[in-house]
Amino acid sequence: MSVLVARPAITGLEARGLDAAAVLRRVEISSQALASIDGRLPVASVLGLWEAAREAAGDPSFGIHVAEALPRGTYDVFEHILSAADTVGAGLSRLTRYIPLLHDHSTLKLHLEPGHARLVRRVPTIGPQYDEFSLTLLLVRSRQASATAWTPDRVTFQHERTRDDGEPSRVFGCPVVFGAAETEMLIPRSVLQLPHTRADAPLLKVLSRHVEARLESLPPRGALLARVSSAIARRLMTELPTLASTAAALRMPERTLQRRLADEGVTHSALVDDVRRNLALELLPDASVSLTDIGYRLHFADPAAFYRAFKRWTGEGPAAYRKRFL
Repeated sequence: MSVLVARPAITGLEARGLDAAAVLRRVEISSQALASIDGRLPVASVLGLWEAAREAAGDPSFGIHVAEALPRGTYDVFEHILSAADTVGAGLSRLTRYIPLLHDHSTLKLHLEPGHARLVRRVPTIGPQYDEFSLTLLLVRSRQASATAWTPDRVTFQHERTRDDGEPSRVFGCPVVFGAAETEMLIPRSVLQLPHTRADAPLLKVLSRHVEARLESLPPRGALLARVSSAIARRLMTELPTLASTAAALRMPERTLQRRLADEGVTHSALVDDVRRNLALELLPDASVSLTDIGYRLHFADPAAFYRAFKRWTGEGPAAYRKRFL
C-alpha cells in the first residue's frame, strides 16, 4: 500500500491531540517510512495502523470522521484527477484505473448498469476503518467536485459493525449494510452525469500522463519485499520464520536484510504478520480445514492467539469471517 493510505490516520490522530508516534511504534511503522510520497508499506501494517488509530481515538467511526475533515489535496494527484474530469462518472472511472498506485491488490471497479452504477471493491476484508475512510473520502471529494450533495442508493461493507453510532447512515445519506459479500456503493445513473465545476481537460491530460508513467514504474513482483514475503511463506510450512532464517533463505547477511527492509520502511516481523494474514484469508473459505488447524499451520501458540491476530487484521473473528463462505 502507498504511504498515502497511512498518512490520513496520523493526521486524524494529531488533529485530536493524540500520540501518533506511539501508535506508529505499536504497528512497527517508522515515521521515516511515511516521509516519501512514493513509499509503500505492507498491507497488514497499514490496516493495523488504521485499527490502532481507531482504538486510540476511541471512535468507532474514526475513518469516516477523518475523511470528512481531511484537507483537500492530501491524496496528491488523485484528487486533482477526480476534480479535473468532466463529470462525476468520468472522475470515478479515472480513479478506479489508478487504484493500484494506492493498493497493489485492490480491485475497485465502476460497473455501469441500466438504472445505476456499482462502485465495487472485491477483496478479502480490507479493514473496517480504512474501508469506511476510503469510501467516505470518494463520496466527499465527488460531492465537492460537483458542488452537489448527491447520495448513493445503497452502501454495503464487507466487515461487521459491533457498534452502530449512526454515522455511516448520516454521511452516506442512504441505507448502509454491514457484513455483505462485497463493499459497494450503488449510484444512480443520473448522478454520473453531474458536471464538475472545475473540469479541466488539458490539466487532466497532463496528470493522466504522469500517473500512467507511475503505474508502469511500480515495482515488479520480484522486488525485495516480494522475495522476502515468498521466503517467509515457504518457511511457514515448517516453522515461524525469523529474521535469521529468512536472511539465510535469501543468501543475504542478516544485518544487510534488516537494513534493506528498514530502507523500505518495514520490519521483518511486519512482513511475517502480512504473510500470515494473507494465508489465513486464503484458508478460511475451505470448511474442511478447522480454525484450530489454520492457527496451527500459521504457528500461533493457541487458538486464542490466532483469534486475536485475525481480529486485529480484519475487525472480526475467523469464525464470523468463514460464515460468509458457507
